[in-house]
Amino acid sequence: MDFYLFIASAILMILFCLAKSNREYRKCLIVANAVICLVYMSWRVTAIPWREGGVSLLMGSLLFFAEVLGLASLFNFQYLFMGTYRLEKKTLGDLPKKEIPFVDVLICTYNEPLYLLEMTIAGAVNMRYPGGRFQVHVCDDGRRSELEELCRSYRIGYITRGDNEGAKAGNINHALSVTQGELFAVLDADMIPTKEFLEKTVGYFGNPNLAFVQTPQVYYNQDMYQYNLGKRIPNEQDFFMRDIQEARAARNAVLHVGTNAVFRREFVQNIGGYPTCSITEDMAVGMQLQAHGYDSVFVNEELVYGLSATTFPELVKQRDRWCRGNLQVLKHYNPIFTRGLSFSQKIAYLDGGIYWFANLQKMIFLLCPLLYLLTGIPMLNCTMRTLLCAYVPYILGQFFLFQVLAPKTRSVRWAHYYEMVMAPYLSISILKELLNLNHSFNVTSKENILEKRTFQLKVVIPYLVILAVTIGAWAVSAGALVNGELPFTAVAVNLGWSIYNVSGVWVAIRAAVQKPLFRKTERLLVTDSKDILAKWGREYIEARLEDISGQGCRISVPENRTIGKGRYVQIFFGKVPVPCTAVRSSEGMVALRFRKLSPEQMRAVMDIFVRNIRPYYQVERKQLENIGNVERNAAKDMKKMIMAQRNTEIHLKVGAK
Repeated sequence: MDFYLFIASAILMILFCLAKSNREYRKCLIVANAVICLVYMSWRVTAIPWREGGVSLLMGSLLFFAEVLGLASLFNFQYLFMGTYRLEKKTLGDLPKKEIPFVDVLICTYNEPLYLLEMTIAGAVNMRYPGGRFQVHVCDDGRRSELEELCRSYRIGYITRGDNEGAKAGNINHALSVTQGELFAVLDADMIPTKEFLEKTVGYFGNPNLAFVQTPQVYYNQDMYQYNLGKRIPNEQDFFMRDIQEARAARNAVLHVGTNAVFRREFVQNIGGYPTCSITEDMAVGMQLQAHGYDSVFVNEELVYGLSATTFPELVKQRDRWCRGNLQVLKHYNPIFTRGLSFSQKIAYLDGGIYWFANLQKMIFLLCPLLYLLTGIPMLNCTMRTLLCAYVPYILGQFFLFQVLAPKTRSVRWAHYYEMVMAPYLSISILKELLNLNHSFNVTSKENILEKRTFQLKVVIPYLVILAVTIGAWAVSAGALVNGELPFTAVAVNLGWSIYNVSGVWVAIRAAVQKPLFRKTERLLVTDSKDILAKWGREYIEARLEDISGQGCRISVPENRTIGKGRYVQIFFGKVPVPCTAVRSSEGMVALRFRKLSPEQMRAVMDIFVRNIRPYYQVERKQLENIGNVERNAAKDMKKMIMAQRNTEIHLKVGAK
């Protein structure tokens, strides 16, 4: 075994160095790693404590099952990333001029706030498309009269129905029954399209067999990890939305993610419309279209921008819904037995299912070292030397493979953190779905206003319990080690394993310390700013637009000019005057809040907003520092307003008495 450890590790290291310098050696590394994995799993069967029986055999078998699950995920990962996606860019110029298709743009909503919807509506109406051959429709499952009035003011379609049967899938199917465009685009309520969204997607429909074009979900706000942990890291979803999707696209297995996509109506109708068997209708419709032999395209460009869940409870609700929905689809349309799917497509969709079951794997990996440290019950029947000789090449190969194949959007460390944070909750979701237990349907809220830092105790209780049990296990094992009841090497390995697990648990606890959320809409720095006109009273001055949100902006004015708080101000975006109220003024900077805007004015605001929108992680460090200063000033003002309001309430109560 010592010889195997040396030879296998040396081969992996050599191939890793070659693969890093030359892509042609990646397949060699993958093949070598596959052989080493199979050798390890063959040995692992012999290390299960078959003769021990009882809890030892049960936990040993569960641990082996978890490793098999991990190996299946690894092989799928290797297979997907072995392909190369080469997309020949198509534009509207590639379509015959007389065949520019009409597009119905469907904005799906249930109970999202109107100010958020209006930003999406204004962004959609602002899109460029030849001859204006598109129509925006809001598909409202909330049946709100105020939203209908908003749609009327924008001169766009308002579609509703008498019930909510089939949830979002039923909403879209109903919209398709009352619209007639050759193509239709789907947008979520918080997903703001850029002007070129249709221009850069519709051109691919020159392929007569193309069913849909998917673009990634890109987020312009900080996700929970970026915001609460203060980390300058890619969004947690970037790895899937940008990189895994591209790997799937190489196999014609693009996953429709529910928004940011354009479909050919005829083909969706040919499969009977959106399937309503799952709460994630997006995955189902994409898979069924591919199973019917239609093509799918992934355009890996930032063409639509949305909002990440920024609080721990909202993230849990979102991932619970995704997990349950994906499992529902896999139960109803088992990809292994779905006719029409190619081998590559079956592997891609199977990988999507295994991804969710990895949460059970993580919980088994969490439980095993704790059980040994607490009870001394063995889960492996081997010597420590044999274990290390077999395991070191196995884990080393996986690490090297991840470094070579995985892009910069994901690291081994953060992959562990993300999985550990979600594992306790999603493991419960998996078990409930497998047992067909009833679930409530949870819509992720994008509207969270918190006045102060809050520790979200309720959501973090499972992690506090895990941490407490782990510390207790360390104490118990230390006592057993002193008394000579447990071997030192076994305790050391399980102690190191549990420390590795706790690092992820600790990230979950830290992420539960929620920072204040003062704004309803995100503020963006204006990077292409030009001088604008500002007017108050009879005076006009030249100002510079520094940042903007859907509800206000910040301008810089000459230092010898002052605008008092509460003053009515007009700023001009081109020829469009936008009414504002000054809410803060200091050091040549004036913060303005928009007053009630007309559709024309809101479209002018969103034109600038969309031109300056960027994924959060691409913002330069200097810009981040500026944002931090703006946020701190806004936080101070918000606290003053809250205190003033509370003092007023106290005085009123005292006066009433």
